[in-house]
Amino acid sequence: MSSKISKLPAALKAALTLRNPNSTPCPRIDVLQGVFSRTRSVARSKGAEEGWLAVSTATMLTNNCPPALACLYAFATGQEDANKVEEPVPLERRIRIAALMRETTIKGCVFVGVPKVINCLAGLTGGLDNEVKEALDTKSYRDAEQNNLPPILERGIKLFRSVYDPHTEKLLTKLGTYHPDFPGFIIRSEYGPLLQAPPDMPKEYQISRALTSAMGVACLRAASGVGPQLTSHVYGLLKAQGWEEETEEDKWLATEEGAQWIIELTDELSDVIAQGEEDKAKGRL
Repeated sequence: MSSKISKLPAALKAALTLRNPNSTPCPRIDVLQGVFSRTRSVARSKGAEEGWLAVSTATMLTNNCPPALACLYAFATGQEDANKVEEPVPLERRIRIAALMRETTIKGCVFVGVPKVINCLAGLTGGLDNEVKEALDTKSYRDAEQNNLPPILERGIKLFRSVYDPHTEKLLTKLGTYHPDFPGFIIRSEYGPLLQAPPDMPKEYQISRALTSAMGVACLRAASGVGPQLTSHVYGLLKAQGWEEETEEDKWLATEEGAQWIIELTDELSDVIAQGEEDKAKGRL
């Protein structure tokens, strides 16, 4: 029989306000936009603007800063300043920016967990302009495939091998000693359906193998304390070259220079968010 509690007791409710229950506050908008402007210019010089967007999204996600995701979308679509007189970013491009950020964020479930993803998807969605909200595809391509497990497993093990070979079998065996369900869960529930896009998903809503590795590296770098996993996914990024439908940007991201740039960009953005949090804390004293 289910409980009929309609509200929490006062003492329990008060306890929930302790230990920093809120998401990370957004840094000052002018400071954040300055970092976005500088880092995007560098990315453009390397032909890596989508990489910049994916890494920036993943970093804001890991730092649990939903308002910064809305700010990033506004900046990327040229809507950060209502007083600027510029050609508006075409709707098709704005949809791609929103789709890339949305897909990057949901893939973050693998690296940072569902609660932060919920917070940041809410922040991103709240920051989208109405025209894009109405135009974004609302079909769930992953749900539509759930009754057809073999291709999910095939895609999952292919991606897993591309990251971990020649150590795949050894790693899966080791993970199985931690919990017998663990290897199957990773392939069936993470690498197959989530980190790999379903074949029916339109290309403009997908992010590439290299971008997926780039956002994974950014998440793990920003998280800190997960050095072995970060190292593994940097190797996975460097092994992303030659994947199907690879772009020139993908090729560059999967180089030593590209990996170094991803790490440095993640650090710079994380430092800005940390400084913003520190400034907000000082303001409360």
